[in-house]
Amino acid sequence: MQPFAPFTGVLVLPDRAVFGSTSPVTLGNGEQVATVRWHKWTARARFELLDAAGSAVLASGSRTGFWGRTYQVLDSRQEPVLDLRISGWGLSGRSVITLPGGRVLHAKGNWSARRFAVADEDGAPVARLVTTGSTFSLRPDSLALELTAPVLSIVQGAGLAQCLRAAAEAARDSSAAG
Repeated sequence: MQPFAPFTGVLVLPDRAVFGSTSPVTLGNGEQVATVRWHKWTARARFELLDAAGSAVLASGSRTGFWGRTYQVLDSRQEPVLDLRISGWGLSGRSVITLPGGRVLHAKGNWSARRFAVADEDGAPVARLVTTGSTFSLRPDSLALELTAPVLSIVQGAGLAQCLRAAAEAARDSSAAG
């Protein structure tokens, strides 16, 4: 499986374990295609996407910018994989995803930030992201990402899911503190 080639199918991204720092990225059939390594004590929601064996860094991502509404994923050469700019309305607004070469996609979530739809510049569906974990479980942010068109790669899809997960977590944390 080529992690940077356009991909269609389902990626399953379980939430991090309570005491763990990694979680697998699998296909719908259970085949592991990558690993997410979380950096727990960071204000920038940093993560790395590793190969399936967990030995090589494919990409890394984090929140950037002063207001924390922008997320960036870079490959191992520090080249952009994608940028995500969260809407001023939060995750329920129309967020902008910019791919290398300038292609723009749009993501829109529902009010609870538990479902997202990604569309291309013409409005054609590209992907759907749903939260599979229960709201009140120890792992509420387990995700399934269905890539319906060959626009995003496995690395881009997993990176986008991680960025949206981090944005939802930040929104929950800020509303709980408020």
